[in-house]
Amino acid sequence: MFAHSMDNSSGPFVLPTLLLLLHNRSYPETSTPTSGYEMMASPTGPSSSRNHTVLHYELRPEEIAAASVLLGALWLVSVFGNSLVCLVIHRSRRTQSTTNYFVVSMACADLLLSVASVPFVLLQFTYGRWMLGNVMCKLIRYIQYLTPGVQIYVLLSICVDRFYTIVYPLSFKVSREKAKKMILASWLFDAAFASPIFFFYGSNSDDHCNFFLPDSWEGAIYGIIHLLVLFLIPSILIIFFYQKVVKYIWRIGTGGMTVRRTMNIVPRTKVKTIKMFLMLNTVFLLSWLPFYVVQLWHPQETDYRKSSLVFLAITWISFSSSASKPALYSVYNANFRRGMQETFCMSAMKCYRSNAYTITTSSRIAKKNHVGIAEIPAPAKTVTKESIYDAFNREAKEKKLAWPIQSNPPNTFV
Repeated sequence: MFAHSMDNSSGPFVLPTLLLLLHNRSYPETSTPTSGYEMMASPTGPSSSRNHTVLHYELRPEEIAAASVLLGALWLVSVFGNSLVCLVIHRSRRTQSTTNYFVVSMACADLLLSVASVPFVLLQFTYGRWMLGNVMCKLIRYIQYLTPGVQIYVLLSICVDRFYTIVYPLSFKVSREKAKKMILASWLFDAAFASPIFFFYGSNSDDHCNFFLPDSWEGAIYGIIHLLVLFLIPSILIIFFYQKVVKYIWRIGTGGMTVRRTMNIVPRTKVKTIKMFLMLNTVFLLSWLPFYVVQLWHPQETDYRKSSLVFLAITWISFSSSASKPALYSVYNANFRRGMQETFCMSAMKCYRSNAYTITTSSRIAKKNHVGIAEIPAPAKTVTKESIYDAFNREAKEKKLAWPIQSNPPNTFV
C-alpha cells in the first residue's frame, strides 16, 4: 500500500503520512501523554511508576539506601536517647534541678524533630516525590526551622544561668519559675519568628516539596534575618558568656601559663558541668551552621540531583546533633548515669534492697508508699555527770531511721 501511494500522484502527502505513522508507532493511542519532566527523568520513555519515582530526584538506589540507613540509625538513637533523658529527669531524684528544665526542653525539641520531620524527609527521597500534600509540606518544613531556634535560645538561657551561678552567685538566681518562663518565651518567640515558612514553602504540581528558600528578594531577606536572629547573635552571646565563665574559673598567670584560681574556687561538679555544656554548644553550633548557610547559598532546585544531595547532607549533619546530646550527657555526667540505673531499678523494684536511695519522711516515695520509715524513741537515761553535758547537745532526742546506707550522694544532675 505504501508503494502504491508512492507511484500515484499523491507526492505532497507522503511526508505528513510518514510523520503520522512514526508518531503512532512511538506513542500508541492507549498510552497517556508524558510530560517533558517525566521524559527527562526517564530517558527510555514512559516507564512504570516505580522507575519514575526512583529517578524523579535522579538519585541512584545505592545512594537512597545509604541515606536511609544513616538517617534511620540516627532516628533510632535520637528517639531512644531523648526519651530516656526525659524519663530519667522525671523519675530520678538525683536529677531534680533547675538546669534540667532546660535539658528537658531541648530533649522535647529533638523528639519533635525526630518524630515529625525526619521520617517524612526520608519518605520523600525513598519514593522520589512528595505524596502528603501542600499542608504537610509547610508543616514539616516549619518544624525543621522551629526546633533549632528553640534549642539555641534554650542553650543561651543555660549559659546565662551558669554565668550568674558561678560568677555572680548572690546577685541573680534562676529559680524554677524563671526557668519555666524563659523556656516558654523561647518557644513562643521562635514559633512566631518561623511562621513565614508557611508562606515560602509548599508542594508544587510536580509533587515536590521545596528543599530551600525561594530564589527571590523576599526569600533572601528572610534567610539573612533568620541567620542573624536565630544563629549568629545567640552564638555570639553564648561565646561571650562562656568566655567570662572560663576566665573566672581559670586565669592567666604572669608567665602566660593557665593556672587554677586560688581564691573562690568553683566546685569540681560545676566545672564538669561547664565542660559538658561547652562540648554540647560546640556540637550544636557546628551541626546546624551548614543548614543556615545553605539556605542563602544553595543550588538551583531545577538541578534535582545536586539539590537533593545537598539537602540530604545538611539534614544528616544537623540531625546528628539530636542524636549526640544523650550520649554527651551519659559520658560527661556521672549523676545522669546513676539516674539511669536508679530509674530502671525503680521500675523493677530492685533498688530498695540495695540501699540505692536515701528515703526520708519528706520524700515523695515515703509519702506515697509509707515504707522504710520507723520512729524509734530515745531510751531513758539516768541523770549522771555525763548526761548534764548531753543536755547541751543539739541532736534530736528522737531519731527517724531508715535502713542503713553507706553514702549520701548529691541529689542534683548538674
